[in-house]
Amino acid sequence: MRAALHVAKDKPVLIVDDLEIREPRAGEVLVRVHACGLCHSDVTVMDAGMTTPIVLGHEAAGVVEAVGAGVNSHKR
Repeated sequence: MRAALHVAKDKPVLIVDDLEIREPRAGEVLVRVHACGLCHSDVTVMDAGMTTPIVLGHEAAGVVEAVGAGVNSHKR
């Protein structure tokens, strides 16, 4: 998958095209993201010194591709 990857505080964000993801686990949903922006919250995560690496972007639009065991709704 293509992703904006934050690897360390005070380092530039990397755009990677070969990030591998696993199949969804119980209670998880896999979404193929078609568009995603980075916002103030992402900058806050980068500045806070969170554990890295971390994929940035949490406001996404896409299509559900797969669901893990026990998923029967897209709502929480």
